Amino acid sequence: MRLDIVLNKIDERFQEDIDDNIRSINNQIIKKNADCQKSIDNLKQLEEFLSSMGFLSFGRDYIVCNKKIFSLQVVITSLELTMGSIISCCENACIADAYTLMRKARDDLFFYLYILVYDSLLKSGDKTENLKKMENTITRWCRNELKNFNIGQVLQGIENADYLRSVVEKYNLKKSFDEIGKHLNNYVHGNGHRFYNKNANIYSHDELAIEYNNIVKNAKYITIVFLFLLILCAPHLIMSEDYIDYLEFNEMPPEGSQYWVAPFIEKFIKENIALIDTNCLYYLKNNTVMHFNL
Repeated sequence: MRLDIVLNKIDERFQEDIDDNIRSINNQIIKKNADCQKSIDNLKQLEEFLSSMGFLSFGRDYIVCNKKIFSLQVVITSLELTMGSIISCCENACIADAYTLMRKARDDLFFYLYILVYDSLLKSGDKTENLKKMENTITRWCRNELKNFNIGQVLQGIENADYLRSVVEKYNLKKSFDEIGKHLNNYVHGNGHRFYNKNANIYSHDELAIEYNNIVKNAKYITIVFLFLLILCAPHLIMSEDYIDYLEFNEMPPEGSQYWVAPFIEKFIKENIALIDTNCLYYLKNNTVMHFNL
């Protein structure tokens, strides 16, 4: 037999072995599950939302901390890429990995908010010891020297802003976050055999659909809580581009256009605010300068 024919047969058998590995099998099972595909599409929309947020905030997100100037783009870009990695995990039924990455995304989202709260307090003239602690934390982060800093400390720093503390209490956000945090930690630390990646064959169609729906629900809840609090402490980050576009074309912006909300932000809020409380939209309308269309 010719050597090239033998090599081709070996190559074909090798390819069959590759196609039969667990990841490939999982991928095929997920592709055939319409409910899982719908959930993955929802995660892709969330990825697109984070991308749009990064584009919208570009140039508006510079922070001054301890004489260092930096942009928060590094965080929002990382968040978009992490969401893409979560999607990849879901495409291969690596549920434990998806949740592990979701905890990273949660921590990054709220550290982003932590920095904005620091900036807001600094500009308000706050000179408390809590502000100094936040400054030291952010300075160490800028130097790539931050250690032993957890989500509890992040949330504690965010609550240094009275207007956010009252909202956290009003809508019982801490309890919800504690519950989600415990769920995420179970997967991160492997707190039982159910919290490991598995061959997708062990799930029924409906079990997979439920798992994926929960991933989407948790991801959206974390994001809408982040966005809700962000609007209260840094509303300029959700301002539509109209006002700036008028100025760049040397035209007079319409009166009040600096308070218009970017359409994709308003759409996301309306579609997901009920995950917290439907009254939150009215709270934003009544407690910020931004104009929300109810």
